[in-house]
Amino acid sequence: MSVERPTSATGVAEALRDTTGSVLVRGAGTKQDWAGRVTEPDLVLDTTRLAGLLTYNPADLTASVRAGTTLVDLQDQLGVNHQWLALDPPSADRGATVGGVLAAGDSGPSRLRYGGLRDLVIGVTIVLADGTVARSGGHVIKNVAGYDLAKLMYGSLGSLAVVAEIVVRLHPRPATALTISGPADADRATAAALALAASPLEPAAVEWVSDRSPGRSGQLLVRVDGSRSSTASAAARVRDLLSGVRIIGRILDDESALQAWQRQRMAVLGGDDGVATMRICSLPSQLPDIAALASRLAQAAGLELEVVSSVALGIHTVHLRGTAEGQGRTILALRERAVAGGASVLLRTRTAEVDEVVDALGPEPSSVELLRRIKSQFDPGGRLAPGRFRPWY
Repeated sequence: MSVERPTSATGVAEALRDTTGSVLVRGAGTKQDWAGRVTEPDLVLDTTRLAGLLTYNPADLTASVRAGTTLVDLQDQLGVNHQWLALDPPSADRGATVGGVLAAGDSGPSRLRYGGLRDLVIGVTIVLADGTVARSGGHVIKNVAGYDLAKLMYGSLGSLAVVAEIVVRLHPRPATALTISGPADADRATAAALALAASPLEPAAVEWVSDRSPGRSGQLLVRVDGSRSSTASAAARVRDLLSGVRIIGRILDDESALQAWQRQRMAVLGGDDGVATMRICSLPSQLPDIAALASRLAQAAGLELEVVSSVALGIHTVHLRGTAEGQGRTILALRERAVAGGASVLLRTRTAEVDEVVDALGPEPSSVELLRRIKSQFDPGGRLAPGRFRPWY
């Protein structure tokens, strides 16, 4: 296995043209265990040197960046002008790159207000497996030139092409933010999220974290941001709304809010050795059923369970701690019920022993033939990320 560390899109193209065999694209490596396991590649394309801000126009709120740039570094550079790329995935704390976030379809609590990276990209440069360089979009927000390759790359996990450069739209940093927190079980958290969605309030984030301790149900976090006067008023109105669904909320001071969101990020990441993690995307209203089923299955298998949910978005992270056999049985049963209810399921972290019990991808989606045709067009030789979506393609 050889390793190439290109510094430009041209370098990526040359590396692919000058080699044969299978290829794994790797940045910070924060999502290498998502979906299927990639078989031992002939070539690793390390994007950590494919980094740096290419252009930045603060007046137009746009920037172009090489895909291997870490999200933390990019935010630091944009912060000089009180701007940011409106993304806050927990993996940023572990060095996640902009290209990796796009390829994985990763996001964070702020997705509720700003959308995911697929909604913030206005241009992209990709390199196909044969070294062909393709571009779509540009540096203007209202741009419809070419196919929307960025949305095609979103969630492809490096299986279609190498993302080399990305043009993004930016947002001003909010002047202030306040967090309202209160104890809540999954039912009350869902009721709160649905009530907030039906109200004139526009929270920046609504997150729920279950509690591992027996006898406690979890914690709801709601963040509002904007000008100081509007944020204070919105926080008070959120607290009143929460009381209507029997959640006693309190407005956190800055230090307490910082700690609460740090705990939320760590809860999403999991991080314990031997943990098995699933991401379930469903209707927001389905959280109570998913949480209750996960609890019953985990208890029956003797597992410790933790659920973290972007409840207003319907994105739920389920952590299972215990034996590989118990994890596998629970994953199979929970995935079967979730998919039957219209949800999608992605396996993330787990041990090799769990893979012996459960397949990584599960039942084929109705779109599988379309996915196969797209793969054959972009990577007819099957060079990129072999095994990532096996047996789908």
